Amino acid sequence: MKLKEQNIEYIITSLITVILLITFLPSRKVIVSEQVYVGEEEFNQHPLVAWESTHEKWNSKEGDIVKVKYRVTSRNTKLWMFDVSTGKLVHEQSYHRDPWGDKHRDFTYVWKLYKSERSEYIPPGTYEIVIGGMYEPSSTIGKITTVIYIN
Repeated sequence: MKLKEQNIEYIITSLITVILLITFLPSRKVIVSEQVYVGEEEFNQHPLVAWESTHEKWNSKEGDIVKVKYRVTSRNTKLWMFDVSTGKLVHEQSYHRDPWGDKHRDFTYVWKLYKSERSEYIPPGTYEIVIGGMYEPSSTIGKITTVIYIN
């Protein structure tokens, strides 16, 4: 079977077009958030770590978040977030956590910085994250806290 020059040109042009389309068509964006690595020994000394990240929101847009890794050693434990400059409560974890009997548990919580069902928009600033009980802590003395600056 002998192909005409014109048919060969059509085949080569089609292949080039397909390759260019595959190369330059927008593909689905994969968001990889890097977790801050804290060694086991360091985490045992201060079991509360927070870092900024992003994730895909329900509408397929990227949203800013803060991931908080913390340790639960007593019943009815949850996270509280305060604005350092005003001292106002800006967010609280909507549920509480308990340890397993006499054994602690480690969790990672996602604090959404954009307006959502359970959170308000959080502007850039300095925030204190506190591991506390069921009720808003009147003082952070004796509690495990960390401060994070949000850009």
